[in-house]
Formats: sequence, structure tokens, C-alpha cells
Amino acid sequence: MTTPTDRSGSERAVAELSALLEQLSGAMPPGDPPPDPQAATAATPQPQPAADEVPEPAFRNLDEFMRLYLAEVVERRVLSGPKSGIHWCDRWWAHPEAISRLYAMWREWEKARLDDTMSTWWLHHLDPHLMAMTTEYGPFAKCEPGRHSEPSTLPTLPAPREILDQLPEG
Repeated sequence: MTTPTDRSGSERAVAELSALLEQLSGAMPPGDPPPDPQAATAATPQPQPAADEVPEPAFRNLDEFMRLYLAEVVERRVLSGPKSGIHWCDRWWAHPEAISRLYAMWREWEKARLDDTMSTWWLHHLDPHLMAMTTEYGPFAKCEPGRHSEPSTLPTLPAPREILDQLPEG
């Protein structure tokens, strides 16, 4: 085991060259001990990422997030025949609501990974979204693994103009 005062050959060479440079520049009188390169490194502030620098996401897209993370980490019993469990669709990408919710979950996961707030992500993002998607009234309600049912959207009629005119974006 080495002690903090022990130096490798390269550290010693750097320290000696640094001392020589300082002596040549007149910054250090001859005979002073050479500076400790480890102390200089520790005292030198490490460069911080620029505030506008956006870190790379851990996953390139939603599909990667789903296949390489969510499907591997989330453990739920999936409804199959008379067995109880959650409703799930292996064609999750064929359900607009699921895409929207899963995309939002992925983006929040990327933030939580960087902010070290994964517990918040589980409680406030994954749990409520997963519950909404996998219950008897969610987008996967008529699906089972290997059996996809086309999504049915909410019925809607165009809003009357007099209603829209009352809204700020009228």
C-alpha cells in the first residue's frame, strides 16, 4: 500500500518539471520543495458541464426504453385467461393513449435519472400511468399478450362556436 506522500515515477517527473518551470519563471525560489501534483489536482476545480449542455438520454427512443428497461424492471402478473392480473398489450405502440403516457414516463425517467429522484418517478409517474393503462377501463382492457384489440377512442362532436368564443384562446 502506498501512502499519500509516495509518488509514481510519472507523478515525480511532473512535479520536478513543474518546479523547474516555476523556478525558471521566477515564481518559486530555488531549493523549495516541488509542489505535490495530487494536491494541485484536488485544489483545481473540475470543469462543470455547461448549463445549456443537454446530457444524452440513456435510451435513444421510447421503444428502447420499453424493451430494455421497463419490460425488464416492472414486474406485474399479466391477465391470462381466468388468472387475475393487469391488462397488457404487447403491441403497446398501437394504442395512442399508451404511447402518450409511456413517452411521458420515459422523459420523466430520463430527468429522474439525472436528478437522482427515481423514487418520485416510481410514485408519481410509473404507478399512476401504469394503473390507468392496465385497469379494466384502460387502453389495454381488451388486450392480452398475443391478442391485440384495436383501440376505441372517446366519441366526440365539434364544440359549438359560442362555447369556443367564451374561452381565452377562442
